[in-house]
Amino acid sequence: MKFKVFRRLNETFVIPIAFALSCLLGQTARCEESQADFFESKIRPILVEHCYECHSNQGGEAGGNLRLDNAASARKGGDRGPAVVPSKADDSLLIRAISYVDPDMEMPPTGKLPDGQIELLRHWIVSGAFDPRQTSDEDSSKQAASPLERDPKSHWAYVTPQRAQSPKHLASDSQDFVDAAIAETAATKAIAPTSVADRATLIRRIYYDLTGLVPSIEEIAGFVNDKPPAAYERLVDRLLASPEFGEWFGRHWMDVARYADTVGYNFGGRERRLIGSERFRDWTIRAFGSDMSYADMIRHQLGGDRTDPDNAGGNLDAMGFLTVGRLFLNHLDGVDDRIDVITRGLLGMTVTCARCHDHKFDPIPTKDYYALAGIILSSTKPDDGPSPLMMKDVDKPYDETVMVRGQPGNRGEVAPRQFLSALRRADEPRFNDGSGRVELAERIVAPDNPLTYRVMANRIWTHLIGVSLVETPSDFGFRTKPPLVPAVLDELALDLASHQSVKRVVRRIVLTTTYQRSSVATPDAIEHDPHNDYAMRGNRRRRDFESQRDAMLQVAGLLEEKQGGDPVDISVVGSRPRRTVYAYIDRQNLPGVFRTFDVASPDTHTPNRHYTTIPQQGLFYLNSPIVIQAAVSAAHRVGSESLDDRGWTEAAFVRILGRMPSQQELDYSTKFLNEPLSPTGPAPDPRRTWEYGLATIDSTGFIRRFDRFSTFDKSWQFSSTFPDPTVGYAQISAERGHPGNGGLSGAVVRRWTAPEDGTVTVTGVIGHAAEQGDGVRATFAIGESVLWQEVRKSRDGGFGPLSWPLQNGQSLDLIADDNGTPSYDSFTWRTDLRFVGTSGRIFESSSVNDFSGPLPQEMDSILTRREQLSQLLLISNEFAFVD
Repeated sequence: MKFKVFRRLNETFVIPIAFALSCLLGQTARCEESQADFFESKIRPILVEHCYECHSNQGGEAGGNLRLDNAASARKGGDRGPAVVPSKADDSLLIRAISYVDPDMEMPPTGKLPDGQIELLRHWIVSGAFDPRQTSDEDSSKQAASPLERDPKSHWAYVTPQRAQSPKHLASDSQDFVDAAIAETAATKAIAPTSVADRATLIRRIYYDLTGLVPSIEEIAGFVNDKPPAAYERLVDRLLASPEFGEWFGRHWMDVARYADTVGYNFGGRERRLIGSERFRDWTIRAFGSDMSYADMIRHQLGGDRTDPDNAGGNLDAMGFLTVGRLFLNHLDGVDDRIDVITRGLLGMTVTCARCHDHKFDPIPTKDYYALAGIILSSTKPDDGPSPLMMKDVDKPYDETVMVRGQPGNRGEVAPRQFLSALRRADEPRFNDGSGRVELAERIVAPDNPLTYRVMANRIWTHLIGVSLVETPSDFGFRTKPPLVPAVLDELALDLASHQSVKRVVRRIVLTTTYQRSSVATPDAIEHDPHNDYAMRGNRRRRDFESQRDAMLQVAGLLEEKQGGDPVDISVVGSRPRRTVYAYIDRQNLPGVFRTFDVASPDTHTPNRHYTTIPQQGLFYLNSPIVIQAAVSAAHRVGSESLDDRGWTEAAFVRILGRMPSQQELDYSTKFLNEPLSPTGPAPDPRRTWEYGLATIDSTGFIRRFDRFSTFDKSWQFSSTFPDPTVGYAQISAERGHPGNGGLSGAVVRRWTAPEDGTVTVTGVIGHAAEQGDGVRATFAIGESVLWQEVRKSRDGGFGPLSWPLQNGQSLDLIADDNGTPSYDSFTWRTDLRFVGTSGRIFESSSVNDFSGPLPQEMDSILTRREQLSQLLLISNEFAFVD
């Protein structure tokens, strides 16, 4: 212990002592060199990491008028006095702030520094605060201009869009102003365009962009053979009118709105399910499908309580745009979340950066943030109403005061509820109509707002072309460069503002030659425009997870066409094969497959998707039950078993890829079909080792009768009626469960069956949340032997490791009963199981991860060669990519 103390003292104090000794001996040069080394290695890194963000010229910020990026400014200090007083640590405000002795001055605000760093700063000051950082006369006399001092109109995005004149020299294949403007700019860079894509490629592309699906064999053949130019327009109009268009563009908007079906972490035992979330999803799909005015979409999403107060048109559900966000323990974080989705989602402004200080780069003062905070805080989510997603104004709306440095206890000036200062008109009045949400919506949709329609036009262009006109779709701030062809963005923005039709803008873009160009790049094009910034060729694009899954189910003939309704947990085997837009999205337990395939995080607004290629994706395609089921179904749809291998292969390529195979593909495929299957079977599927049912038990917990549950609807239950009139709420889901009404005849059971002789070891957690009732009784049993038993009431508790021998085919029962009183008996139960067989094989299973509904019969055996070839085609790059 003494040695450790000595080491710490040595590290902390030896350098200041060395400074003093060297200086006393007159070794000035060495003194300064040692001090400089100490400053550069110990002090500067701390200041850069923890202080420069808010107190430096480089960061564009000088909170409290204090800069710590040069010696003179640090000693001069800011509004509260000198930050650094050489040799006097106690008189230095820097030490006072980092020591957290003053609640009104705790720095950094993100958390106190480690004790070791505080000691280093203290001894630096005690030893004289040697600081080699200097600023030039120009730097010290001329500080960087604050973004608030800059005229917003000096930035391209804050200037009202204007229509440009048509180019003087039109390209021969230009069909629209968009084509002409892009071609003229590309010509100045000597970038040559590609020709229009072939019709088979074009129909696949337009199907993906407008519906997220794939065309049928008949549709491809019909379009390829329909030569008149109007055929493409007719195809576009048909797809725009299809219900699938609303589903696909609705999914895009759900990324913007950070959609999910749960609130996130379950604070204090509250219900995690976000009641009515699917109503916002369905409203979004209807809005895009019916081509609702974009301005009206925004009005409903921010002020549905005024535009449709009784929800007669279903537009009150649109307020889910504000209310489907995560539940935060600190309600101010919830306000921040709603400000973020409004400003980044609709305006392309990063207003939440101004929560603690004026925006570093954009003309957004902290007062703007709290003006919007007052609007949100003057709105509340009622306990009852026509829609569970609605908000309404509080009885007495109020203005919020600025929280200096973002700290609630440090209040500044009042921030009147009003529009953002950078977009505000001269002498524009504050908001006075209730909370101000309706007035805010009207200012956002105003035709002269320079941002709203540019932001949405850029989002539409990105979805269709594959690259953005503006690289940061949700940040049009001062640091954002204008598009290479600004006239195109302004033209589309003005079109949207004038006609308020998303479909019109979509139609206009997909009818351009720019959209229809081939993605086959020449070496010259790659050399002059490697990233295709000038859109002189098409962009190769990979399907996102939703489209890939939907397309697989579609060609397999499995995809359900029903629209709307409750979300479906697609991670559970046996769930209904609905479009992925209807998938259940659990914030707290986002399915691993969503993370694997880069599905948008539901925790925050997502400007655009980023795509990765990782091994887990390939493993999913090889092993996923839904992919295997699709492969088997697609193989059966291809044709009769009477077809020979060559004929069947040709039919499979046409059915799945929409084309005939090449000669080489045909040769390889028929050779593959003739190879014998492996004689060894696969390892047992852990999902098949579990059963779920209702049991009658005796007083000790021994099972007298076990009946398997017959119905699966997100959870296993007794019948399709829930609660069942006979057994009540008896059910088992992945993590949860509830006993039935019948006391000892209403126990619910998870049953795990051993695949061979061996020893099973279990660990896990059993919990009961309710304060009321007498809890639930948990039992482990094998046959007639009760092995372990405990009661859980109002608490979680772990168990294990517990181990027992099992024979092949013998079952371990996990039993939960009501402990005598049939009320408040919901429980959680998670079990991890490890089984070591006498053969040496090891089986591992989780009651949560391996929970499933009914497994498809085709998973009971090895796939045939034809089914395997179908799977190969479904997971091929050609199927995964649009072009």
